[in-house]
Amino acid sequence: MFLNEMAKRYGLEAAALIQISDGYQNSVYSFSRSGGEYILRLSSGSRWSFLERQSEMKFIHALGNEGVQVSRPIPSTNRKLIEELLFQNRHVFATTFEKAPGKPVEVTDEQVWNADFFYQWGMLIGKMHSASTQLTEKFDRPIWSKDQPDLFNLIPKITSDQVRERYIQHLSKLKDFHQDHEIFGLIHNDFHQGNFFESGGRITVFDFDDCAYHWFAYDLAVSFYHAFWQTSAFTPENNQFSTIFWDHFLKGYAREHIIKKEMLQQIPIFLKIREIFLYVLFSEKWDLQNLEDWQVFTLKDLQDKIEQNIPYSAVNFQEVIDKHI
Repeated sequence: MFLNEMAKRYGLEAAALIQISDGYQNSVYSFSRSGGEYILRLSSGSRWSFLERQSEMKFIHALGNEGVQVSRPIPSTNRKLIEELLFQNRHVFATTFEKAPGKPVEVTDEQVWNADFFYQWGMLIGKMHSASTQLTEKFDRPIWSKDQPDLFNLIPKITSDQVRERYIQHLSKLKDFHQDHEIFGLIHNDFHQGNFFESGGRITVFDFDDCAYHWFAYDLAVSFYHAFWQTSAFTPENNQFSTIFWDHFLKGYAREHIIKKEMLQQIPIFLKIREIFLYVLFSEKWDLQNLEDWQVFTLKDLQDKIEQNIPYSAVNFQEVIDKHI
């Protein structure tokens, strides 16, 4: 009944919706219409308000208008970018997007996963951050501040005292940085290879669900975190990956936006914060009483690295700073 009503608002039958993800935050469907491919996202109104969702749509449009390759939102038959329904006494928001061209990138495909691709990746983020600095409207999205540095609201969810203490230590390091508009603004906030498609070396980014006013360095850190994680898992023999990635990624970024020393100094901090974010997310979303072996290993590995404050990778970021500043 619910899907029927939702589909009707986009001129569809429920049978036309193909579920492709029931993820941590949203349920995602694909459908075809008038020769085009589209994505329907359903999300709980308890996570983001209508105004916050509206700001997400405005941000995506603003980026697209600046030439950033994004998956644009499209209106329903009611000419709304956000449809709201009541389901089991809770509000559900529906948003529809153009399906990004191409497909997910394969880290084992050297024809794609290479220096040229990392350059394009960096250039795309640089262009996005540059566009962010030009925004004149204030969007209704979460904002990192010295008074409220726990942007992800992790502290109440962390059950380990030692992990919580490490998290607070890392957050406190950020308070020494100035919130200069060249290093701080509205960002994607979850920019990794799971949230873009690639077609002929061209990247189209989607899923701005977590966009927030945050440090630009966080987008850089998240990109590397997930790229390194998958590369080291699937091609452990690729021991030059980190050097190649940062060299070309930052050269691409610098074509579109200034690289400041403070940004690169923040990356090791954000790599640990991302690690803690994932540890909390997995602990919250996985069935801890019925974990598979790889899940047990992942949680234990993350917790050990966080508690012992082991650097995420062997990258010497002082050398990265010396090379690119």
